Amino acid sequence: MIFFRSRKYFLAHEKATNYSINKRFTLIRFISLILSIFLIGIVFLGPVGLMRNSSTSTDGIDCVWLLDVSTSMDVRDVSENSTTISRIARSKSVIENFMISHPENRYGLIIFAGASRLVSPLTSDHSSLLTFLASIDSRSISTGGTDFLDALKLATERFETKDNTTHAIVLLSDGGDMEDSPNMSSIKSVLQEENIILSTVGIGKTKPSPIPIGTNPFGDTVYKKFGGEIVLSGLNRESLRNLADVGKWTYIEGTSLEKDLGNSLNSITRHNVAVSWDNTNDKTVPVLVMISFFFFLVFLLFPSSFLKRWNVL
Repeated sequence: MIFFRSRKYFLAHEKATNYSINKRFTLIRFISLILSIFLIGIVFLGPVGLMRNSSTSTDGIDCVWLLDVSTSMDVRDVSENSTTISRIARSKSVIENFMISHPENRYGLIIFAGASRLVSPLTSDHSSLLTFLASIDSRSISTGGTDFLDALKLATERFETKDNTTHAIVLLSDGGDMEDSPNMSSIKSVLQEENIILSTVGIGKTKPSPIPIGTNPFGDTVYKKFGGEIVLSGLNRESLRNLADVGKWTYIEGTSLEKDLGNSLNSITRHNVAVSWDNTNDKTVPVLVMISFFFFLVFLLFPSSFLKRWNVL
């Protein structure tokens, strides 16, 4: 628009002594603006040409996290850094801390309550998985209950079949209610189909506590009720220990969960884990931005007094 408006003016004043100079200035500014917008557009579109596929390999394990997101996990009876937090917050903290301390492994994430949902398949892109993890809460799955069998079935499907390769599943839960006790024979058949071990992590205290479900208009905590009575939930060690026994690995509980979990999983035989990702070229994008900025400066700073005079800009 700048170009054609200025051209229209110059064609009407062809006898002006500065016609050729002004025409050249206008053309330079117009081209500079177009180039600046074009280069920024390339950066924002992120074409494949700016991405470089990288791959490497390391010795690690494949581990799928099974995170209980039932409403009982909202009970605030766990201490971390001298602060009382909810069971689900502590579980997410354990996962995050362990992944940061052990970046050599591939991880997957499944959340479950009365139903199960895959959040992330096995991946070496830990930052993406942790981003997904941060957004998870007890409302992520609306179906009530604690269905361990369905979650374990979904987890076993995540692993690639490899001879003599041991895979790990880590289940973090408060154990659910007594009526949610898993069918151990069914779980045993699921885990024996693959070379998989199961570790369980008990989150919460055995002393039952009320389950918060929100706040009232006055800001007071509202607790879950059944039949007019407040529902209480405590750590069900028995179901988690039974799961660990069937899974041929360990049950973990206490204040040093990350350390104990590390000791447990470090005893698993490592295998070669392929790591691949799309990595943005760290040089191309900044260079394109700088060139675009240069052309934009040319557009702004090039002599333009003649344009202002005739309201071209």
